[in-house]
Amino acid sequence: MPHRTLDNITFLPIFHSRLEFAAVVRAALLADPPDVVAVELPGTWRESILQAVNRLPFLSLILGEEGQDPHTFLPVEPSDGMMEALRTARELGLPVELIDLDVDHYPMLREPLPDSYAVQRIGYDAFLDAYYANAPPLRHALDDTRETMMAHALQQLQQRGRAGSRITCVLGAAHLPGVMERLGTPQPRPFARAKARKLKLCNWSVKSSMEFRSEPPFLAAAYERWRTAHPSHAEPPDAGRPVALAPPVDREADSEALLGGAAEAYAAHYHQEINPRQMHQMGIFAKKYALVDGGMVPDLFHLVTAARGIIDDDFAYEVWDAGSHYPWQDGSGLLPTIDLDERFAYLDGRKLTLRRKIRRHRPQLRGFSRKKRLRELHSGRWKAQWSGRMICSHPPEDLVIEDYGRYLKHKAKAMLSAERIRVEPFQVSLKDGVDVRETLRNWHEGKLYVREVLPMAGRMGSVVVIFDADAEARGPEERYPWRVTWLGEHSQESDMAFYATPSGENLVGPGISRCEYGGFVMSYPPKRMYDVWSDPIFAAARNKPERMLLAGLDYAEERLVLYVAERPPRSWFHSIAERMGKKLVYLPIGQLNPGTLAKIRTFHVLDGHHVREFAEQYIR
Repeated sequence: MPHRTLDNITFLPIFHSRLEFAAVVRAALLADPPDVVAVELPGTWRESILQAVNRLPFLSLILGEEGQDPHTFLPVEPSDGMMEALRTARELGLPVELIDLDVDHYPMLREPLPDSYAVQRIGYDAFLDAYYANAPPLRHALDDTRETMMAHALQQLQQRGRAGSRITCVLGAAHLPGVMERLGTPQPRPFARAKARKLKLCNWSVKSSMEFRSEPPFLAAAYERWRTAHPSHAEPPDAGRPVALAPPVDREADSEALLGGAAEAYAAHYHQEINPRQMHQMGIFAKKYALVDGGMVPDLFHLVTAARGIIDDDFAYEVWDAGSHYPWQDGSGLLPTIDLDERFAYLDGRKLTLRRKIRRHRPQLRGFSRKKRLRELHSGRWKAQWSGRMICSHPPEDLVIEDYGRYLKHKAKAMLSAERIRVEPFQVSLKDGVDVRETLRNWHEGKLYVREVLPMAGRMGSVVVIFDADAEARGPEERYPWRVTWLGEHSQESDMAFYATPSGENLVGPGISRCEYGGFVMSYPPKRMYDVWSDPIFAAARNKPERMLLAGLDYAEERLVLYVAERPPRSWFHSIAERMGKKLVYLPIGQLNPGTLAKIRTFHVLDGHHVREFAEQYIR
C-alpha cells in the first residue's frame, strides 16, 4: 500500500461503523503490529472512550453532561473500525493516541457511499482505489481544521517517537487526502478545547440495541463471535503476512442463515413449512429491493419486508426477532441504561434531545419492532392460569374463515359451471357468446363457434376442508386430538365442527391459545349442529375426515356439498349423497393458494369472552 504510506505512518482509511473495515483494521494490526496506534477520535474524550472500549462487546453511549452541548454523544459498537483499532491495540499492549479535534455541532453528513460488501469481492485496496477515483468525499467547513489537527498530532508523534518507530493511523476515508497533503509541511495546533470534557458513560437498553445499531444486530453478533473464536494471542505477528482481504462475516451467507433459522422457528410455532421455492423468491425480492436502495446485499429491513411480502406477517416477525437479537446485554446495573428513539434519549426518567441519529441512513425498522408481541414475564404463568371451561373464538378470525368458506363455494360453482359448457357451430343464436378459442382452432372450416352454459341445479351447502387426515394416528402420535363442535353466535356465522391441536398448550398470551386445524366442517344456518363427535349417527365413519364429511352431508340444507382435501372421498360417500338427494363436489386442496391456507389453518382460542378485550395485543 505505498500510496497510503507516508514516511513511518501507515494509514488505514475506513468507512465508519462497517464491519468489513473493522475486520480489515484488526487483520492489519495483528499481521504487523506498529509501535503506536492513532485513531480519528478527540483526545478530550480519551478516558470515556477507553472505558467504553473495555466494556465491549457491551454497547456504550457517551453523552455530554448537563451544562455542555446536550447534543454531544458518541456510540461505541464492536463493528466500528476505530473502536476495533483501540480494542485490538489494547489486546496487543500497544499505546494509542486520539488525534482528532474536539468540535461542537458537527453535522451528520449523508455521503453517498458504495456498499462496503464490495470489500469482500474486490479487496480492500481495490475498493479504496475505486472510491477515491469515482466518489470525491463530501466535505464540511470544519474538515480543514480537523485535518490540520490530525496532521499536527501525527507530526508530534513522529517527533516524540524513537528512530524507526512505526505508526498506524485509522481514520475516515474522506480525510485521508487532506491529512496526507498537510503532512508535507509543519502544521500548527488549531485553537480548540484542550481540557477533557465532562462525559457520562451509559449502557444501551435492549430495545435500543435492537433498533439503533449501525449494523444489523445479527451481523454484529456474527462478527463478535468470529472475533472471540480468533483471539489476538492465537495469531502471532508476522511482518511478512499481508492484510486479509476477506472479512470474517459474509453478509449474503449470514442473511441466508437468518432466513433459514427464522423458517425453522416459524415451522415450530405455526407448523407450516416454507419450501425452497418460497425461500428463493424471498432472496430475489430482498436482493432487488437492496439494489433499488443502492446496496449490493439486503439489510435487515429488506429481509423483513421480503418475508412479509412472500410469506406473511408472522414469518416477518420471526425474521425481525432473530435478526434484531444481540446476545451481549449488560444487566449488572453498574451504568445507567439509556433508551433511545428517533430524536430523543431517555436517561433516569429525563429526556435528552439528540440532533443526529446514531444509525446510518437506511429504511426504518421501527415499524416492525413497534408491533412486537407482548411476552410472558414468568415462564409457565399463562399455562397455569388456563382453565378451558368457557372457551370462545377470536372474532376477526371468525370473519376470515366465513369469508373463505364463501370463496370456496364460489370457486367450486365456477369449476362445475366450466364442466357444463357446450360448444357448437353458430346456427341461429349466439347463445352465451362466441367461443374464440374453438373458432380459431377451426378457422380453416370458416365457421363461428358459440358456447352455451347449461344451468346447474342446486346451490352450495356445507363446506368440508381437510388439511391433514391424521387418520392412522392414535394416542401420543395423534397430532390433532382436540375435537370440538361450535355453534354460530349470530345469524351471520355458521355452525362448525373441527379437530385440531389441543387448546391450552401453545399459549401466546394470558387466556389465548394458538391452535391449528386438522380439518373442519361448516354448515349454515347456525344453531342446528349437535355434537358431531358424540353423535351415534356418524358411527359409520372410519376416521375424523369421514366424520366431518358425514356431518356435512347430514346438516347441508342445499343440494351441493363441497369437500376439499388432498384425496377424494370413497365412492361409498357418493352413494350416500345420492340417497340423501345431494351431490358431493370434490376440490383438490392443491388447487388453493398455500399461503392463504396457512393463514386459515391457524386460529386462536380464548379462555372466556373477557379475553376478547385485550386479545389483539397478543395476536398479530
